[in-house]
Amino acid sequence: MKLTAFFFGLFLFLQSQNSMAAFSNYNSILIGDQAAGMAGAYTALHSDASALAWYNPATLALLEGQSFSAAVGIYKKFDTQYGQAEDITKSALKVNQGFFRSLPSSTGSIVRYKDFLKEYLQEYTFALSIVTPEYDNYKGDVTSTSDHKTSLSVTDESLWVGVAVARKISYREAFGITFYYTARSYVRSIQDRTFQGTNQLKYYYVEDRAITQNSLITVLGYHYTFSPEWKLGVSLRLSDLQISGTGTYADSYFDSVSTTTTSNNLDIVKSKSHIPGKLTIGIAWERPNFLILSADITAYQPLSYNDIDDPRFAEKIENLAVYNTSFGAEYFFNDWLKFRGGVFTNYSSHPYPDISKTRGQGDRVNQFGFSANAALTSGNIQYTFGGYYTGGKGKSSQRIDQAIQLVDKTQHIFTMLVGTSYAF
Repeated sequence: MKLTAFFFGLFLFLQSQNSMAAFSNYNSILIGDQAAGMAGAYTALHSDASALAWYNPATLALLEGQSFSAAVGIYKKFDTQYGQAEDITKSALKVNQGFFRSLPSSTGSIVRYKDFLKEYLQEYTFALSIVTPEYDNYKGDVTSTSDHKTSLSVTDESLWVGVAVARKISYREAFGITFYYTARSYVRSIQDRTFQGTNQLKYYYVEDRAITQNSLITVLGYHYTFSPEWKLGVSLRLSDLQISGTGTYADSYFDSVSTTTTSNNLDIVKSKSHIPGKLTIGIAWERPNFLILSADITAYQPLSYNDIDDPRFAEKIENLAVYNTSFGAEYFFNDWLKFRGGVFTNYSSHPYPDISKTRGQGDRVNQFGFSANAALTSGNIQYTFGGYYTGGKGKSSQRIDQAIQLVDKTQHIFTMLVGTSYAF
């Protein structure tokens, strides 16, 4: 248990470091198939090959044999509304309308060396992990009246590719580490138009911002088995090591009253949009072939940063210290059918927007979520079908009628997920 105390101490030290985040709500995408069905409460569990390197690499050492697993959000529907808030019941009725896309969420493969270099590697478990932990999209109007209209287009996505290694350090304990190479792309466009008369422009403002970033991420994992039923998992994600970060920025303002136009253009500027550290502690109770119960609590670092280096056009993003919880269960109906379900929080990492700030801020939309899926087993192959939901409502700071204003924001995200795993 000394490693658990070490993780606590290291995380407290990292709380004061200047790491930075791209995420707004950390649990909008759940990783894995079994883990996603159990609401992401997976730090102390060890059966989902597509999720272990992400949640807790130490649990890789507990798997037997070799395996491959993949989970895909074949249907992901974003229902985002600005202005009048909309509840989940109305949003669910429109689940087949508007924008949706297929989004690979995770794949993983587990390898053990039985013959090649057996003398040196037989005690280690190796894994490949590919995850998409972040995606957000919106394209439409923030507000539209006879006097003014504001349109917004945003795409924020990232891909993480990693390798992991784990080893048992005693009959009760295991330790593991994952190294991820990450790539993030963020593109946003704003158009704010003020009219005089019918469709006659009085003022027109347009802004385009794009950021790309590559970083290295380290995840440390520890697992302790109290008894055949009770297990503890601890996972610590360190602050990222940035490899590269660039951005572009352009804006233009037209005043038809004075017939003046002003514009700015930055072709390439350094970006510092980093990824936060986090500490997760999980506990699980398991009765083999009957029932699994698990719970996780995760703490994320607070931070504050400018998204690009040029102070004239940078947006100062603030992220609060956030704590999320998740609870999951898996019930074995029989030897070929299992049901999973869970609930989780998905709190916003941004403070309440401040309209005195002239540039954009993160939206504060606290969310909750629930998940459910079923797993069918046939020989060494398992098929998973189900999905999860997260959503809530809050406030957003937007440029409307040539001024920063607060508007209601409601977001509902529906994901239909399928997964396949093969053990050998």
